[in-house]
Amino acid sequence: MTAVDAPTTVLDLAALVADRHTRAGYTPDGEGRPARRHRAPAAREARRHGLAAAGVATVALAAVTPAVLQLPGDGDAALELSAQGTRLEPGAAAPAVAPVVVNPASDPVTADLFKAGDRTRRQAEQAAQAARAAAAEQARAAEAERAAAAEADRSARVTSCGADSGYGGVADSVQTVGNALECVFPGHDVLGVGSRGNASDHPGGYALDFMTRDGDAIADCVVDNKDALGVSYAIWDQRINTGSGWKGMEDRGGDTANHRDHVHISFERGADPDVSVLRSCG
Repeated sequence: MTAVDAPTTVLDLAALVADRHTRAGYTPDGEGRPARRHRAPAAREARRHGLAAAGVATVALAAVTPAVLQLPGDGDAALELSAQGTRLEPGAAAPAVAPVVVNPASDPVTADLFKAGDRTRRQAEQAAQAARAAAAEQARAAEAERAAAAEADRSARVTSCGADSGYGGVADSVQTVGNALECVFPGHDVLGVGSRGNASDHPGGYALDFMTRDGDAIADCVVDNKDALGVSYAIWDQRINTGSGWKGMEDRGGDTANHRDHVHISFERGADPDVSVLRSCG
């Protein structure tokens, strides 16, 4: 504290008291007596802005953002928030908080978390692919099973329908084909050995007649599988096919003579027919 010389007169003492009142913030009234204590406008303003600056400083420091708050009024009133030299002027927006960016390469723990996440994602993808592959394989197996069952059914229809007619004593190979054709095209009268007025394979047991007015399917099936069945030729609807296509024939005078009411099938001698090909017919 600064030393003060002792007053020597009443005036000196009065001046000293007035000076101390002024320093203490008291304003003398009209009669020279001290009035209410007050703060200077600059001090009040500094205090008010100081409280506001403290709030701003708390937010700024929590965000770890370097800044300095410049208070209005006295030129030296500033709140230092860091040593970076950044200053917040009155009315200026607070500095933006930069996003936190994690670099896995520089953080082993974070890198392990990223790797674990990648492994989990890859495992999930592999599991999904395996499930799809298994489902596809099951679908293929089911389809193969259905195809095998259908094939067995067709085979049974061709070879195990119960047809066993000998057609008057035809060759064994001819009987085999005739019985299979009856399984595929049931409901027809089938003629075999018989006399004919002209050259024919019937007397020797190497011809069959399927009696029908709708013989297109039977005639096409026989011709399409000609070699496997040991067929030499077929006649239907006044046409003949020896393997090179259907060709018209001369008019012989009637439906039977012109083969309009039956399909005629002649067979090779010594053939070993494979009737399984008839599964594609019917």
